[in-house]
Amino acid sequence: MKLQNIKTLKKIAAVAVIGAVAIAPEIAMAAPWDTMGDNVLAIFTGGLTRTIAIIAVIACGIAALAGKLSWDWAIKIIVGIVLIFGGTAIVDYFIAATA
Repeated sequence: MKLQNIKTLKKIAAVAVIGAVAIAPEIAMAAPWDTMGDNVLAIFTGGLTRTIAIIAVIACGIAALAGKLSWDWAIKIIVGIVLIFGGTAIVDYFIAATA
């Protein structure tokens, strides 16, 4: 066989293997990645993160009461809290919009 034919066969075999992995989640071992993703989501939206967010909002309130609040700082904290805890709702909204 020519070298060009061997390269073409290797490319076809690689595409076939990638296709088989993409079709069969058991081969791709998607379950461990899903579990890890769920664990990361639980960490970012769990009790400790909620407590830290509450403390940050309280700190904003105390700084505002003392007249030392930087509104830039406060807006960054509030937007961060909204994105962390509202992330799942935002993604669900985009998924529903495309369906």
